[in-house]
Amino acid sequence: MNLDDIPSGSLCVLDTNILIYAEQGASLQAQRLLHRIEERDVPGVLPQPVWQETMHRLMLTEAIMLGHIRGPNPARQLARKPEVVKELALYREKIKALVTLGLGFEPCHETDLLDKAIELQKRYGLLTNDSLIAAMAIRIEADALASSDARFVDIKEIRVYVPSDVKLSTRS
Repeated sequence: MNLDDIPSGSLCVLDTNILIYAEQGASLQAQRLLHRIEERDVPGVLPQPVWQETMHRLMLTEAIMLGHIRGPNPARQLARKPEVVKELALYREKIKALVTLGLGFEPCHETDLLDKAIELQKRYGLLTNDSLIAAMAIRIEADALASSDARFVDIKEIRVYVPSDVKLSTRS
C-alpha cells in the first residue's frame, strides 16, 4: 500500500525518510501526506528518534549545501566545526515548521527501549532506531506507519505504507 492509501483519520507514525523525501521533492506521495497532516485529515506523529534523526540529517544537508563539509563521514567533519554548527539556521527553521505543520512528538518510554524494541530486534532483525519507531507505533496503537524502509513491512503488529513514487537524485 502506498502513502495515498492511508485512510482519513488514521493515526500515522512517520519515519525520517518520508520527511526527507517530501522536503527534497523526491516523493509527491510524501508531500501529499504532509499536506493531509497539515489539513488535519490524517493525524501525524513523529517518534522521538525520528525528530532526532531528521534534525541531524537536515543539519548535515545544510552544511553540505553551504560547502562547509564534503566527502565521506560528514557528521565527523561537522563535529569538528562547532563554529559552523552555530551559524547553521535553515535546518532549525525546517524543524520548527514540522511542529507548525501539526506533527506530534511522541517521547520514548523506558519500556519501548528495554522491552518492545529489543523483542522486535530479535524477531525481525531491526536496527535500534527502527525497532524504537516500531515499538512506539505499536504502543500508541497507530493505524499506519509511513516509511520506505522495507524492513518494517514484515512487522505483523502494524500496517506499513510505502511511497511507490520515490525519485532519488543521482547528484553527487
